[in-house]
Order: sequence, then structure tokens, then C-alpha cells
Amino acid sequence: MPSTGQSVARATAGIGALHIARFVVGFIAQPLIAHNFGLRWQADAYAVSTEIVQRIWLLFEKVINPAFLPNFIAAMKEEGEERAWKVASTAVWLVAIALLIMAPLAWLGMPALVNLLSQKAGPEQIDLTIRTARTLLLGLFFLGFSSLTYTILNGYKRFVYAALGDTLWKIGVLCGALVALKINAPPERALALIVAGFVLGSLLKLLPHLFAIGRKWRFLRPKIDLKDPLARKMFALAVPLLLGITVSEARGFYLVYLADDPSVQVEAGRAALKWSRIIGDNLIQIFPYALSIGIFPFLADLARERDRQPLTDTLLGALRICIFVFVPLTAILIALRFPLLRAVWESGRLTQADTIAMSAPFVAFTLGLVAFACEMMLSQTFYAMTRAWTPTLIGLGTSVLWVTVATLGVEGLGWGLAAIAGAESLSKSVKCLVMWKMLKPHLGDVKRRDNIFFCLKVLAGSIVAALVSAILIRFLAPADDASRFKLKMMLAVTLSGLGAVGVFLIFASALKIEETRALSAIGGKIGRKLKRG
Repeated sequence: MPSTGQSVARATAGIGALHIARFVVGFIAQPLIAHNFGLRWQADAYAVSTEIVQRIWLLFEKVINPAFLPNFIAAMKEEGEERAWKVASTAVWLVAIALLIMAPLAWLGMPALVNLLSQKAGPEQIDLTIRTARTLLLGLFFLGFSSLTYTILNGYKRFVYAALGDTLWKIGVLCGALVALKINAPPERALALIVAGFVLGSLLKLLPHLFAIGRKWRFLRPKIDLKDPLARKMFALAVPLLLGITVSEARGFYLVYLADDPSVQVEAGRAALKWSRIIGDNLIQIFPYALSIGIFPFLADLARERDRQPLTDTLLGALRICIFVFVPLTAILIALRFPLLRAVWESGRLTQADTIAMSAPFVAFTLGLVAFACEMMLSQTFYAMTRAWTPTLIGLGTSVLWVTVATLGVEGLGWGLAAIAGAESLSKSVKCLVMWKMLKPHLGDVKRRDNIFFCLKVLAGSIVAALVSAILIRFLAPADDASRFKLKMMLAVTLSGLGAVGVFLIFASALKIEETRALSAIGGKIGRKLKRG
């Protein structure tokens, strides 16, 4: 029987593979969208409208998994599948009702919300943003309901089908962007095509979930049982989550407003902020997000045991992997920032000057990648222990820090978009430190000395890797007037990055970092399978 670590690794591999596919699709789609708009005002209409709809959806996405899944798993293990679906039935109908109420309210309130989020946007831009956001609301029902079906599949540990929907969603957006590129659509026509792809992708996100649940739907009952003890426990978990997420989304809306400050010298400041973080966001989605989803059912199981050491070892293993991956990645991305942004974004209506405008918030956001990754693992541990109030209250405090620093940076110091991105990285780092401090009394032996040395070794290797990448790119980068500049620059960045990663792994192996042995073992297994094949 596989160990918990092996089971988590297998689950993460399945989810991670599909998130790599999602990353690739998104990595193609978003630059195509930028190609159509550049950093012009139509890009801001796209950025703000998608931001509004996705933030409404996140109210469902971030509440359902930690509130519903521990109770669904507990009922399945202790009382059987039919009992678990009694809780699921209540959740299904409540989510459906909430979506049917929220979508029309959002449609009616969209003009007021868009105007509230705008400072320097003109009437034409505001009108286009309202129309675009209202169209995107067509996809909200599919997105909201897919949050629940995703969680049900995770309860059955069917992670691949759950993650497949995310990839299909991105494919829908990509199709819209490709059609706009193919017909050389003007910006407003391109926006309509991309929005149509978004809505289609939202439907495609839900379909594989419905199929994968399959015959399990026979357990669904047309009943909302508010007296069910497990349903009440689910509500008790949902309340702090909903409070924290509402504050989080309100903070997000404020930062959208702040990015449109007249002092921000970018026509489409909201789009520039959004696109500057897409590379980092996708990297987070490939691995830490996949790991956090894969690890959660196992953490929920371990949290119910009296012996805390297995839970501690599982959490520490996840945190070490996040540090081992994202500290060197952070260093390499910052070293390669200008050629990387040019390789990914510079084409069509998006110019070199636009990539320079995106570079400062890119660096500020990249500095927080380790914290973004570790936050997921720490939060999931609290949720598995059904201590949802703790990360919520910590998040409320760090949200105040985030907003204060961002406002001071933009309005007081004139640091523009970099202040907003840097404030987020700072607040997430502080949140991780406070969560670790609060979690530590509930853990076993955390092997403090070993893990401090581990972090120092990783940091040293990362500095070396960054220097190597900076040297390599100087020799490999093409001239500005080279033919097929974008392709050659992407190749140069890729080779420089891979060379730096190789140097880091050699350095880490020489320092006997434990994670390199695990990588060697995985490589050995793959090699043996290829030889047998």
C-alpha cells in the first residue's frame, strides 16, 4: 500500500500534468490577447470586466472546497456514500440558488460597480466595460457550479477529471483570441470574440466534471436539509471563509481602482498589472496549487489522528518542495526579466515600451512567489484541522497591511503599479510567517535546525543560478532587428533558464539537499521505464 507521501505525489502529478497543459494554453492565449490590444484602453475594459466576474466566482471557489470537502470525506468514511451525498445535495441546491440570485444582481449593479472602480477611464471605456462584464456573467453559473463538482471529484480523489475542466476553460479563451488574430479584428471586435471564448470555456470547464461524477448523481436528492449536523458544520466553516474572502475580494476591487490612479503613467494600468503577474500566476497554478489540491484530502485524514507527526511531516515536505522550487525560480525570473517579458509579450499592438512598463510590477510580484506557494499549504492545513477562523483573521490583518502599503506607494511615493504588486508580496509573506507561528503549537517535531540549513543552502544555490542565467542571456539574446526576434528571444530565455536550473540542481546535489535525491530517484524510474519501453 503506498505511503501518504507517495499518494500525494501521484495526485499532484496527475493534477500538475493538466495544469502544465493549462499553463501552456494560457501562455499562448494571454499574449495573443495582448497582441490584439496592447496597453490601450480596450485592454483595460477586458481586464476590469474579467476581474469583476472572476472575483464574484471566487466567492464560490474559495468557500466550497475547505467548507464542504472535510465534511463530505468524513461522511463517506464513517457513514457511507449515501450519507455523504445527503450533505452534497444540500450544497448543490444552495449553490444553484445563490448563483440564480447573484447573477441578476450583478447584472443590475454592473454600471455602478464599473464607475466605482474607474478614476481616469473615459465614458466610452466605461460603457464597453459594462457591456463586456454583463456578457461574461453568462459564464458565471457554469464557473460557480464547477467549483462544487470539482470538490466532489476531489472527495473521490478523481483529480485528473477535476483539473481537466480548467484546461478546457483556457482553451475556450484561446479559441476566441485565435479567431481575433486570424481575421485581424480591430480591438473592440477582438474583445467580443475573446469574451465569447471565455463563456464557451466556462461551459467546457463544467462538462468533464458532470461526466466524471457519472452514476454517482443517483445519490442526489431534491432536498436542502438545514438540520443535518454535517450541513451545519459546513455552514460553520463557511462563515469565516466567506467573511475573509469577501474582505479579500473587496481589497482586490480597491486595488483595481488604485491601478487606475491618474499618477499611474500607463493608459491601461489594470491590464498591465494583470499581465505582469500572469507568468508567476501560471507557475503557481502548475505546482503549488496542484499540490495543495492533491494534499488536502490526505491532510484532512491525518488531522483526525491523535499523532500529529504524520501531519507535520506531510506539511513540512510540502513547504520544503515549495521553497526548493520557487526560491531559485524567483532569482532566475528576476535576472531574466527584460528578455523574458519581451519574449512573451512583445508583438502586435504591445510594444517594447509596454513591456518596460510591466517589468517593475513583474519583479515586485515575483518576489512573493515563495510566499504565495507556502500560503496554500499552510491554509490547507488549517482547513483540514477545521480551524478556518485562524487564516481568515490573519488574512484580515494582512489585508489592511496590503491596502495601506499599496495606497502609500501609489499616491504618496509615486511608485505606481510596482507598489501594488510589492504590497501583495509583502502581505503574503507576513501572512505565512504569522500562520506558521499560530500552527506550530499544533504540530509535532518541525526539525528546525535541519530546515534552517536547508533554506540557506537553497538560497545560496539560487544566487548562483541567477548569476549564471544573467551571463548566459548576454551571449544568447538576439539583436533587436533580428528576423523572428520573438522566437529567438524565447529560445534564448529558455536556454538561459534551463542552464541556470541545471547549475542549481548540481549545486544542490553537491550540498546534499534531500530533494535532489528524490528527483534523481524519479529520473531513474523514468529512465528504466523508457528502456523497458
